[in-house]
Formats: sequence, C-alpha cells, structure tokens
Amino acid sequence: MERARIPGALKAAGRLVADAFIRRSVAAHFRAVYARVTEPPARDHPVIIFANHHYWWDGFLCYVLGKQWKLPLSMWMEEWRWFPPFWALGALPYPPGDTMVRARTVRQTVRLLQNPPRVLFLFPEGVLHAGFHLLPFKRSLFWLAQRVPDAQVLPLAIVISPTLHQYPRAFLHLGASFRAYGCSADEWLAEAHQKMTQMLESLRQEVECLDTVEKTRQAGFSQLVKGRASVNERWWARMMP
Repeated sequence: MERARIPGALKAAGRLVADAFIRRSVAAHFRAVYARVTEPPARDHPVIIFANHHYWWDGFLCYVLGKQWKLPLSMWMEEWRWFPPFWALGALPYPPGDTMVRARTVRQTVRLLQNPPRVLFLFPEGVLHAGFHLLPFKRSLFWLAQRVPDAQVLPLAIVISPTLHQYPRAFLHLGASFRAYGCSADEWLAEAHQKMTQMLESLRQEVECLDTVEKTRQAGFSQLVKGRASVNERWWARMMP
C-alpha cells in the first residue's frame, strides 16, 4: 500500500526528528545554502511555488527555504515511500504509474490550498533529471492554478554550484508572482517554462561571480544554512606546521 496513516501521537515527534535529519543532512553536504526572495509568500492566500528539478537535494532545499516562513508546507513526491522523514513534514505521495494514488493526492492538494495558509512546492518537469535544460512542464501546474485561482504562483530557481572549496554551495532565487497572458494550457505552461529558463540562466551566470561571502550578500542573498568548511580551513588544520 502506497500510503499509510501516521498516528496523531507520533506526528509531533516525527516532525522534530525529520526536521533535525534534513537540517543536519544539508549542513553536512553543503558549504552554505543561500536564498534571495523577491516576493515572499502570502499568509492569507494559498501559495504554489514551482521549481526546476536538477538535483537530488531539491526537496531538502525547498524544505529549508519553506521553514523560514513558518507556514504549512506540502510537496508531491514520486518516491514518497523511500523518504520517511518527509512524511511528517507534509510530503504527499505521487507515485509513477499509480493513477489512483495520484488522483487522491491532487484532490487532497486542492483541499489544502483552498484553506490557507499553505505553501505547495511543485516540480512541474515531473522527474529528476541531469543536465541544465528544462524538460517540458506537466499540466498539473496549470491545472492547480486554475482550480485555485486566488493562489499566489511563484517561480523558484535552484542552482548548486561547485566552488574553490571542498563542499558546494546552493543558491535559491524566489521570483515575483507569475502571471501568464496565454489562456490555453499550452500557452500558459510555455510562459511558465520560459520564465523559469530565464531565471535559471541568469542565476547560473550570477553565481559564477559570487566567489566570496561579501559578494553573495551584496547580491541580495541571505544565508539559510552554514554548512561545512573545507578540511584545510578547520581549526586543527590551521594549527598544523
């Protein structure tokens, strides 16, 4: 069975354990995680945040960003059963090939969004993939935006950058509300795809120049997570002759 109920008595403890696991995992893998928010999510409207899906860490990074707002979070996960920590944090099952479970998750998502506050993180490409390009967007993003017309739809670009140091840095840029001029699903999704493509290309170019903490702050990024220093930067390494 794809979905199981979590006893109410275990939910609070589960959230604490899951939160600690995710934060420790991110801090152990990255040198730092930075975010720049052009338009923060509304507290009195449902919020749909759509992001690119190029990295295994995307779900972790979205959670770290979302926790800053202290709003209820949701996220669709194809491999929901393999990531128990996310169960207690609002992840909803979206397994490939199981139309019944997917349909149930979509209905539940609409109900959640119709009762704000609620932030939904969505990867409209549908799958994790390699390369810097964007796959075509699935219709689920358009469908949700139509079913919840008062939702604030925000694009999120995620870039993980190797650095001169041992561990990579993650950059998240949350843009302004997305409003499409096209009426049909294809036109609407094409505009959303173009917006995300522009944001990603711009962020990748910008990140190449942000080689110091000071430059990163001047570019409007705030540090969400302070991760691991390189081995040569640690106190015991600096004391060695």
